[in-house]
Amino acid sequence: MRLSLLRVALVAGFGVVGTLGAMPGCSGSPTSDAFLTDGGASLYVGTGCSGLSNCCMILSGQNQTECQGDVTMSAGSSATCAQYLSAWQAHSFCTGTVGMSGGAEGGTILTSTGTSGSGSGGTHTGSACPAGLQCNVTCSGGGTTTLTGKVYDPAGKDPLYNVAVYVPAVPLTPLPSGVLTGADACSCGALFASGAVTNTTTAVDGSFTLKNVPVGSNVPLVLQVGKWRRLVKVNVTACTDNAQPAKSLTLPGSIPAGDTDDNMPDIAVSTGSADSLECLLVRIGVSASEYVAGTATGGHVHVFSGGSTGGGGGGGGAGKAESTPMAGAPASSTALWASQAQLMPFDVVLLSCEGGETYNANPPALEAYLNAGGRAFGSHFHYSWFSGPITSTQNYSAPGDWGTNLATWSGDQGGNTNGDIGGVIVTTLNGTNNPFPKGLTLSTWLDENGALGANGVPAIELPIYQPRFNAQVGPTNKPSQPWITADSASGMSGYTMYFSFDTPVNSPNVCGRAVFSDLHVSGNTTACGGGVGGGGFGGGASCDNKSEPPPTSCFTGDLSPQEKALEFMLFDLSSCVVPDTVTINLDAGLPPPPAK
Repeated sequence: MRLSLLRVALVAGFGVVGTLGAMPGCSGSPTSDAFLTDGGASLYVGTGCSGLSNCCMILSGQNQTECQGDVTMSAGSSATCAQYLSAWQAHSFCTGTVGMSGGAEGGTILTSTGTSGSGSGGTHTGSACPAGLQCNVTCSGGGTTTLTGKVYDPAGKDPLYNVAVYVPAVPLTPLPSGVLTGADACSCGALFASGAVTNTTTAVDGSFTLKNVPVGSNVPLVLQVGKWRRLVKVNVTACTDNAQPAKSLTLPGSIPAGDTDDNMPDIAVSTGSADSLECLLVRIGVSASEYVAGTATGGHVHVFSGGSTGGGGGGGGAGKAESTPMAGAPASSTALWASQAQLMPFDVVLLSCEGGETYNANPPALEAYLNAGGRAFGSHFHYSWFSGPITSTQNYSAPGDWGTNLATWSGDQGGNTNGDIGGVIVTTLNGTNNPFPKGLTLSTWLDENGALGANGVPAIELPIYQPRFNAQVGPTNKPSQPWITADSASGMSGYTMYFSFDTPVNSPNVCGRAVFSDLHVSGNTTACGGGVGGGGFGGGASCDNKSEPPPTSCFTGDLSPQEKALEFMLFDLSSCVVPDTVTINLDAGLPPPPAK
């Protein structure tokens, strides 16, 4: 989603969501370019402002919003903007049309009939105030009714940033399963079809303040990032702060049968001999009961067996299967990625290192899946999805717009360290001196959660065990954004430990996202006293017992520092795709405007 479209979606009744700097070419008054708020700030869009045409002045409070003429965001389909009724009951009128960047991408614009316009991916009906509750309660002395708290991961250990917190305008509906298709394709709005009476997002420490909250018993409160969603019921007293008990608000780690309010993404995990990425989910709080073999129902973590039982592993061989696979887990190469259609039922695909270049990878299928809105995370030897085979003799190749377009690649170099190096958090956008908002947030989040400066690395760096050095992302690799790089003390300065890219590559209308991590996720064994199970070729020790099948094999202690970095990126990967240039608090993962 482009920022210009994001402005329209947010202005349509969200409350305080942040401010923008002055826009070039703007004229007239007011002079502050801020999003619509309850407190009287306003947004003025004049001719020549960031590609917008004509004029539109938006005032908060009890004033009206009037747009005369068309406001064109970019080429694409358009929706007629008719009438909004915001949470504070200010009327907004648009007499022209609003251009929608890329058609069905994110954001929601309501029409006079209460249905979503082009690009919304949902239909909004019903009252803006849930039945049995009191909305817009007037408080003496300018006070308000607030609800505060912190949102944590399913384990209740790490607070999560950028989680949408809202009171739905109408009852929740079941979330669609798998990658969205048809009219909902690439639509963030399809995940927030119930609208919101009031909403906010969590700060870097997981905290939030929800304002103008409906008053009453059993007020529905939703915590959501992507397809992770939990509904809780809270009692709200008027004209005071309703603080929630510590660690009472967590994302779900399991979904009871028949529950359509709570939700988890369907995650496919391809296991391998050299890492245990599947166990990360256990340590963030996902229940072992959610693990199922292949496409079986009854769980949200779908385990497939990657690698060949005869694979050579490392140093020129193809990937090798883990020693003790999950019973009934089908082969990844034939049951998970033989076609795009096999991948589409899964919201996220996790590719755990096989100890050699991915056995029988199918990069065209993965690219088609990502371009359609899928998410993928690959570790170490899974670089071959993006580069093509380098040291093995397998017969597949990377898509033409991946390969050296994404990074400079090298095969396994041998002699990789299993000790720790310092990882430098990248805080500038690739190839520029401009800030990388998510990188800045990652650095702060890791510091606040005790992950930086551990195990003897510099105070501002992340200790990384079992690093591998296969990718270098530089200024010429424009689609890619590095997140963490090896420090100079490692002797491998410039090698990229974590990077991401949006898909389709080089398209202005992105839909999917991939993350590559050039390390063994389970490599830090300090949390379990030095290791339990072997890690495969060159893998070193692991806290996970590879002699057992997953999830029985999984160590259930705390996340290591490098796993905390992955947890941050996993929830970012699960959320609505927003370009890395967009400031965090303007994320399109926010719910749509209140239902009319």
